[in-house]
Amino acid sequence: MTTQIHHCKECVDLLGEYIEGTLSPERAKALEDHLSTCPPCITFVRTYRATRKLCRHALATEMPKELMTSLTSFLGKHVPGFPCTKSETAAPSLATTADSGPKKV
Repeated sequence: MTTQIHHCKECVDLLGEYIEGTLSPERAKALEDHLSTCPPCITFVRTYRATRKLCRHALATEMPKELMTSLTSFLGKHVPGFPCTKSETAAPSLATTADSGPKKV
């Protein structure tokens, strides 16, 4: 049996779990039943969803290229099966480093 939601505050309290998909099926049904008859709560849910989406988008930043390269190299060396090219993770051979000598700047 589904426990009904009689007050909008209950709806607000359950909203985070509902949006995340972690609310029990019974409580989700009760919330959906309430939302089907409460225009202010429907508006609140729509606004809540839009706000979460906008915040995620606004806070997303692109990782700097040198950090991405360094991270990819590290993961390639230390995480078996991490997808990266061999040239990014291969250690320089002794022959290559021995022949190169000091670099002039």
